[in-house]
This record gives sequence, structure tokens and C-alpha cells, in this order.
Amino acid sequence: MANLVKKCECAEAKAKRTLDLRKADDRKTAERLWGKCDHSWVVRYRLGGRGTPQKEQSFPHAMKRDAEKLILDIKGDKVSHLRRVVDPKAGAVLFAGYADKWLTGRMSLAANSTERYASYLRNHINPALGHLRINGIKRQQIKALITSMKAKGYAASTVHGCFAVINSICEEAMKDKLISETPCVDIELPSTTQKKNFLVPSWGQIKKLSDAMPKNYAATVWLMAGCGLRIGEAIAVTEDCLMFGGRRLRIHEQVTQKHGLAPLKHRKEDDYRDVPLPRFVREIITAHIETHGTTPDGYLFQGRRTVHVHHEVFRKAFKAAARAAGLPEDFTPHSLRHAFASMQLAQRIPITDVSAWLGHNDINTTYQIYGHLVEEAWDRALEVMETAYQEGVSASGDREAC
Repeated sequence: MANLVKKCECAEAKAKRTLDLRKADDRKTAERLWGKCDHSWVVRYRLGGRGTPQKEQSFPHAMKRDAEKLILDIKGDKVSHLRRVVDPKAGAVLFAGYADKWLTGRMSLAANSTERYASYLRNHINPALGHLRINGIKRQQIKALITSMKAKGYAASTVHGCFAVINSICEEAMKDKLISETPCVDIELPSTTQKKNFLVPSWGQIKKLSDAMPKNYAATVWLMAGCGLRIGEAIAVTEDCLMFGGRRLRIHEQVTQKHGLAPLKHRKEDDYRDVPLPRFVREIITAHIETHGTTPDGYLFQGRRTVHVHHEVFRKAFKAAARAAGLPEDFTPHSLRHAFASMQLAQRIPITDVSAWLGHNDINTTYQIYGHLVEEAWDRALEVMETAYQEGVSASGDREAC
């Protein structure tokens, strides 16, 4: 069913005769002479029984043990009455090449998700695993990558994202019968619990930030702080987004990091999200349009050299403005989104509504980030129950007195 040979003529040349490998003595002679030859070992095997095509896999001379292990695996399958369905030769493809095909085949992925996965592969996964054969990747190598990313200070969400991509690729390889099992097992990942001690700026600080921004970008500060938008959502706002007499803002797309348009995060094309539009934000938008106009398509913000504002250009301008406004170095555009959520919850707006306005896919995400801001609900619950009890007991006593 499986045997180990060398396809060179070295053994017969040294033996000075033709060797019949079906004969035990000739086989022993060939194996002894092959040990002194540097040519590759070849495992010949069949995935099924007789009548199925014979396959081969080569191993360098120094990897004889690996070749013998493959033979033992194939024989073990026979003993346990299993049919070997994984083709070792097919699994010898490089991880990087297979990963590219995997990503290209993900037809249902949103454009921003495709970009994010490509970034994970380009910046983190392929430098560590891309040069390896997909059937040769070990659990320890994936674990080492995760440990290294954590040690370098990458966000837990980035580490989880990279692992999810590796795991999905390995599962795809199992379906394609390139590997028999995934190496992505029992690998500890960092906690995704979000940092809670973020800075909530005052309205005065937000105004200083807006004043320090380039004039044609200033309104984005109020869209993020007053409506809870992400960067890509803020710079994709059009004048048609104002709905219900200017009391709501309806957003249905975002500008990706490649300055193209894509559906909202966690949403499909044509999906939208409505958020409350405060009057002061509406007035700022109106003033922006009067001063700077819009693009021919009605977008409020236009890039310097591109149709839409480039994320990196915006981030650089924002960082300079934050420094000028006296805000900490770690204050980012996303901090304004935190400010929006914090202010809403401080005014006892239900966290379910805040989660919907933020566009979170799962309310647990909202609780992870902002749950500490609604802890006072416990006190309110106790107060409500105590009041109801006292009023109930009092009413009951009054009826008995009658």
C-alpha cells in the first residue's frame, strides 16, 4: 500500500547489477546503498485500494524519518479500517498562496472586511507562516505568532482577528482534504474586554478640537461627538442623510481605508442606521455646506487628491488638532465616539438604544465597553422596588383600616 524508494540508479550502479525490489535480499541491498546516496526519498502510496492511481511524495535525504512516518500513518489507517483521504502532496502548497485563494473566494465578504483580512495576512500572518507548507504548520508556530503579537502590544481585537483568519483558512484546507486536522486548537487568546478608563472630553475641549481642525474637516468632529459616528461614516455623510425634518441622520455607507465606499460595518449593502441628530450638529452641517459646499454627489467632505477623504490624511490632521487642543496623545477620533456613548448613558438613555445608534452588531460589545457607566441602574432598581413595596404595603393597610 505504501513503500519507500529512491528513483535514482545509484544503488544498482554500486551493486553492479539490476535489483528487483520485490525480492527481500535485493530490497535490503538497495536500502543499504540508498543510505549512502544523497538523492531524495520517494514514498509511493495509494489513497484507496488496488485500481486507484498511485501517488508519490518526495522527501529530502535528511528527512527519511518524515517519509517513514507518512508510511506508518497510511498503514495505521489500513489497520483501523479507515481510508486515507488527505493527499500529502496536495497539502504541500505554501500557506501564503493558499491564503490568497481563500480570500479571493470569500464572495460574501464586505469590502472593508476583505481589506481588514488582507491587512492581517500582509502585516502579521504571512511574515510568520506564509513560507510554510500548509500541511506542515504546527500548533506551536501559531501559538508563537499569537504570543509575539501580544508581547508587541497589538490590540486584543487584532490578535483575535488574525487567529480567526488562520483558523478559517485551516478549516478550508480540511474541506479541501489538504490537512487531516486543524492546528488551531487549545490556543489561548488575550481577553477582548475593552479598556474602560477612556477620557470623556468636555464640550469646551471638543470645540477647541474642532477649531484646530482644517476648516473643511471641522464638522466631522461634531458628527462623531454628537452622533457617535465612526471616521469612515462621518466622512461619507451626504446632505441627503438628514431625515425627518433634520431630526435624524440616516447613514448607509462608509469610506474605507482605501478611500472607496462600502456598506456599514456589520451591515449588508443598502442597510442603513438612523441616529438622533441634535440641533447644534444640524446647524454646523448647514454652515459647513454654505461655506464649503458639497461634492457633485452631495458628499460633505472631499479629499485633497481623491474623491473621498483618506483615513490617514484625516488621522494626521486630527492628531495635530488634538495636540493643539491640549488633549492626551492617545486621544483618537474613536474617543469622540466614546464621548457620545458616555454622555447618552449618563443621561439614563437605555443602553439598548445607544448600542443601536453606535451600530454594534452585538449588545454584549456595548456592555463590555460601557457597562460600568450604567452600574447606577442597580441603585435605581433597588429604589424602585423599595418605593413600590412601601406604596403597596401602605395601600393595603389603608384598605384594611376601612
